[in-house]
Amino acid sequence: MIGIDLRGFGQSDKPWQGNDYDTWAEDIRKVIEKLDLHDVLLAGFSMGGAIVMHYAALQEDIRVTKLALMGAAGPLFSRRADNPYGIPIQEIEETLAAALQDRSKLARDLGLVNFHTTASPQFYRCLEGIRMEASPYATVRGLEELRDQDLRAELKDIKIPTRIFHGVHDQVVPFQLAVELHRHIRDSVVIPFYNSGHGLFYDERDKLNNELAQFINQQRL
Repeated sequence: MIGIDLRGFGQSDKPWQGNDYDTWAEDIRKVIEKLDLHDVLLAGFSMGGAIVMHYAALQEDIRVTKLALMGAAGPLFSRRADNPYGIPIQEIEETLAAALQDRSKLARDLGLVNFHTTASPQFYRCLEGIRMEASPYATVRGLEELRDQDLRAELKDIKIPTRIFHGVHDQVVPFQLAVELHRHIRDSVVIPFYNSGHGLFYDERDKLNNELAQFINQQRL
C-alpha cells in the first residue's frame, strides 16, 4: 500500500499554488509514474474520494484498474436545485468562515460528527492533530473545491470496476450521494456500512478491510 498526502496536507509540501482538484489529481499521476506502478487499485476517502474519481474519469490511466470510493464527497457535495442530497451552501460557507476564524476549534468540531460508534478522547485528539498539519490555505481551498466542483458529467468516463463504501449514518457526506455515484458510474457496486458514520474506517474497520481485500483479490484473478 502507498499512501499519498495531498499537497497542502499531512507531510506533503504546502505551496500556495495548485490546491485544487485538477492539480491534486495530476499529483496522483506523478506518483504513479515516478514509482512505475501497475495494476493499481486507487482508493480515496472523503474529499480524496472526489479527487480519485476525478482522476479516473479524466486521466484514462491504464495502470489504474480498480477504484474504491470511501465516504466519497462526490459527485456534487453542495446542495443545488438538481442535487437535493448535498450539503446546503450556507453550511459550507459557515465551515469556511470557521476555518478562517478559529481553525483549531474547527479541527475539533469536525471530528464530533465523524463516527457512529464512540471513539476515545485520545483518538479524537489524534485526528485533530492530523487536521492541524494541513496548511490553512489548503484547508480553505479544499472547502471551496467541495462547494464548487460538480463531477457528475464526467463520471460516465469511469470505465473501471468501482466499489462505493459508504456509512448509512454519514452526517458529513450523506449516504444518498453514494447512490448518486452508483447511478452515474456504470461498473459500480454500493457496499452500505450499516453501523458507520463518515469514519467507516473506524466504525467498521474489519468490514472495510475485508471488502477491500476481496476487491483486491478479484483484481488478481
